[in-house]
Amino acid sequence: MPGGASQRTTAGREGHGWWPYLVPYIGFLLAVELARRVPEAAVPLMHFVKPAVPVALLVYFWRRGAYAELRRIRLTAGGALLDIGVGIALALLWMAPYILLPDLRPDASEAFDATLMGERWVALVLGVRLFGYAIVTPIFEELFIRSFVMRFAEVYWQNGDFRDVPLAQYSLKSFLATIVVFTIGHVPWEWWVAIPWVALTNLWFYYRRDLGALMLVHGTTNAALLAFAFFGGGLFTDPGGAPISLWFFV
Repeated sequence: MPGGASQRTTAGREGHGWWPYLVPYIGFLLAVELARRVPEAAVPLMHFVKPAVPVALLVYFWRRGAYAELRRIRLTAGGALLDIGVGIALALLWMAPYILLPDLRPDASEAFDATLMGERWVALVLGVRLFGYAIVTPIFEELFIRSFVMRFAEVYWQNGDFRDVPLAQYSLKSFLATIVVFTIGHVPWEWWVAIPWVALTNLWFYYRRDLGALMLVHGTTNAALLAFAFFGGGLFTDPGGAPISLWFFV
């Protein structure tokens, strides 16, 4: 692969700079895979482990001086309101195919169970899920997809340093690379909505040119999906009049 660890970039930096972006993302994927393999009694614990792994890794790399782009976030109140509105609209986009086309819905095993630790702990379980889904995931995933993959695609064939590429710089190859990588990071039944979601958020990124804006859009989409799952149990019904559970979204 291009860009060896000992290579000095034109900006005078040592190394290729990949690890702060790759490691939290891969760490999360490994935690998800581990959660599928642990004994049933350990499943509730894994709902705490899955967000904890990327958080610990993000903090580790942050303390070592990584993520300069996070120090350049400049969200304004007006811009943040726009980002929140876009995030809610994209949550509706994410849900629509599964509401309208029953055959696209996954089986019940894909649904999140807020009662997995018992009724007494539902608030805690939902709070942890909200923290991981609407805060942790948007941070490490946007760092990986929009800050790393989008820029790395620009320099891969030239052995360049992705850190020399400005954020939110459009090219067809980086646009397509983010779509492919984001999509394959989701389960196949989500691909119907993952592709338009990441394509539209790429366009929003080119407009806003602020990684914080994308994190807010992403977090809002995820928080809205969880809110719809929790509060919207009777909002949509199937042809027989039975309510459609929305917990598979989270």
